[in-house]
Amino acid sequence: MLHWFPTPYPDELLYSLFARYHIRSGNTSPKMTTEDLFGKRTVRSVWDLPANLNTLSYRLNSYMDSDQFIDQHTMFPYYAAFLLPWQKRKVKKSMLDLKGSTIHTRIGISASGVKPKKYLWTCTLCMGSDMDRYGETYWRRTHQAPGVFICPTHQTPLEETDRLVKAENQHEYIGASPSIKRKPMNLNTFTQEEVGHLSDIAQYTSNILNGQALQGSANRIRKKYIERLKREDLASLNGFVKRDRVYQSFRSMFSDQLLDVLQSQVVFEEADWLTMIFQKHRKSFHPLRHILILMYLNTELEELFKERYCPFGKGPWLCLNSACESFERSVVTSLSITICSDTRKPVGTFECACGFVYSRRGPDQEAGDRYRVGTIKKYGEVWENTLVKLVNKGVTLKDISLKLNADRETVKKYAARLDLKVYWKPPKNEKRKAEPSIVGTERLEEKKGEWLELQKKYPHKSKTSLRKTAPDVYAFLYRHDRNWLHTYSPLRKQSTPSLRRVDWEERDAELLEGVKELMKNWDCGPEKPTKKTETAIGKKVGKLSWIQKCGDKLPRTMGYIREVEESVESFQKRRVDFALRKSKEEQERIIEWKIYRKAGLRPDV
Repeated sequence: MLHWFPTPYPDELLYSLFARYHIRSGNTSPKMTTEDLFGKRTVRSVWDLPANLNTLSYRLNSYMDSDQFIDQHTMFPYYAAFLLPWQKRKVKKSMLDLKGSTIHTRIGISASGVKPKKYLWTCTLCMGSDMDRYGETYWRRTHQAPGVFICPTHQTPLEETDRLVKAENQHEYIGASPSIKRKPMNLNTFTQEEVGHLSDIAQYTSNILNGQALQGSANRIRKKYIERLKREDLASLNGFVKRDRVYQSFRSMFSDQLLDVLQSQVVFEEADWLTMIFQKHRKSFHPLRHILILMYLNTELEELFKERYCPFGKGPWLCLNSACESFERSVVTSLSITICSDTRKPVGTFECACGFVYSRRGPDQEAGDRYRVGTIKKYGEVWENTLVKLVNKGVTLKDISLKLNADRETVKKYAARLDLKVYWKPPKNEKRKAEPSIVGTERLEEKKGEWLELQKKYPHKSKTSLRKTAPDVYAFLYRHDRNWLHTYSPLRKQSTPSLRRVDWEERDAELLEGVKELMKNWDCGPEKPTKKTETAIGKKVGKLSWIQKCGDKLPRTMGYIREVEESVESFQKRRVDFALRKSKEEQERIIEWKIYRKAGLRPDV
């Protein structure tokens, strides 16, 4: 058991604590210190993710819990923030157990393109503050993280010391001291914007190290990234990332020089990290690259994991039925979102319990957009009942229109559908009922007689011809007794079928030649391929009606068409061939996802 151990300082590495213990204990050999701490001399000194912490906690006699060591004095929170829950559990278990050989492999550091810093880093102002407050200084976790070159506390360049993170003696503990040789990070080659990005990275890193683990379920972070991309119109409503725009905007935000220093260069390729980080996370990504994405999406950690993409805001939404008691109140809970086929923007359809259904194109940009109605799909029972009451009370058409927030033609149309007795004219698109009007019986009978006389005088004329002969008589009867007019008018003459016989054998031979000639030149132009089907062939040869209606009389043609028709798989392969040919003609790189897109195929085909 240890009877004395240094008090940890804020953000101090556990490695730094061991170094301070080694200095104060008076041990002449680092192996003696290792034996004091862990009860054996074979444990190596690891600066970022040490193991054997259960043993250490036991030997300190509950001086500090092992979880406190891990969360407050190692780099575990930095990496664990973006790991899946099961990965975090395994890494933490390895740090608690006796063997830590798998820790860096499990966490993804070994295979990552972002390599750890080679030397320990410090800040001159932090050192001076430590000496004034504690009489000694120490190694801070934040300063050692990859990509951190500015002190998040003092906003000054960090300094690289001459002390290797992996010393030649793998059991050695190197303490921080103002006398250590060091050189500051040269920021003169960076623009003001790049220095600002480096400062933001340092702050993000500090927040992650001192915060809680973020990812609570598989691919939660990736889903949140997609939600943010949707807000910026960098992904479709279905979650399809617009890679061209993402790469262009990412490169415009972060310079090549900065990405090179951060070991996170991007290339427009299928397997590039910027592409893969927005796909399902089947492997770990370095926290520094997650930080770059957070900066690119302009969001803080807390905001990222609280929000959800809502193009029409969070529900409930407003009922915009002026006849409803809940008019302009947030009572609508039913919302379905589709994509506009023209603009590819989200379209929300809102349905209230009163039966009122309306839609509008989003996303909402201002608070006033909540009150906007694009299309009313259904007025509902409440609205119609209010219309009936207003009509029965004798309210004017203008006042009804204002009360129900509908134009006059709409009010007329629904009044006609509900068979309401109104004083106004029926809507233009509603047919009048074919009932006799109230006119003088003698005059009506007189016009009927004239119409019958016309038919006797011109027995061979059709109804249309008689109408041209006496338009005034026809118009009067049509207006006042349409049913009688239709009953006592000449019947339409049936056309006499042609007696000419069709030689279907000759027609079959001609059509077969035409189809064969068509198939020789099928899809020879620059247009996208067309599937070889019976309908497509019929349309292109101009004889679709023959093929569809008289196929049994064209046996040779139909037999040939069935031979050349394509299956779904054959057509897909031909589309891929077309896409490859076009890419070669345009001298483009052959990239798998581009071929899928040009061929119009889903990635799972």
